Amino acid sequence: MMDIFNKKIVVVGGGEVGYRKARNLLKFDAKVVAISPQFIDKFYELEREYEGCIRLIDDFYKKEYIYDHFMVIGATSSRKTNRQIAMDSRELNILCNIVDSQEESTFIFPAVVNREGVIVSISTMGKFPYLCKRIREDMECKYSKFDGEYMDLLEKLRKVVLSNYKDRSQELFDYSLELNKNELIQFLEKLMDGKED
Repeated sequence: MMDIFNKKIVVVGGGEVGYRKARNLLKFDAKVVAISPQFIDKFYELEREYEGCIRLIDDFYKKEYIYDHFMVIGATSSRKTNRQIAMDSRELNILCNIVDSQEESTFIFPAVVNREGVIVSISTMGKFPYLCKRIREDMECKYSKFDGEYMDLLEKLRKVVLSNYKDRSQELFDYSLELNKNELIQFLEKLMDGKED
């Protein structure tokens, strides 16, 4: 987990993998520069959706493109280019993720479940990434109710419980997690009114 708000990040590669990396970085408010001689159409959609936060450069990779950047993602279909990105990044002391080589990467991307208040990272440390995808899909389904509004309600409930019902906090927390949003609102109102028995 790393704060990448407003950090300058280069994604080298204009295909599906590069697109997924760029999209995920933009979701966490990074400033992305994508470099490729060709981009799939989804990149242009990202450019429209995240106007001012992503810049597309129609060119082959060159070392000077990564100067003064926080992080670099090597997501090309060329093993030679990805290897060069890794070497250049290490030389310039820039974090890098090389999508086809864990050994050349200084960090790996976990699969992420982001429910606007609950963020879960999942990793097999590069051993079997498909398992991460399956776990992420299962978690997204199982914990779908935990959106931003639900998390705000839980935050309020936590404060009330710790102030007035600390000796029963685990019991009340466990119970609250079983409720849907409307039930949680009603339960919170009871707690605030001191009517919880």
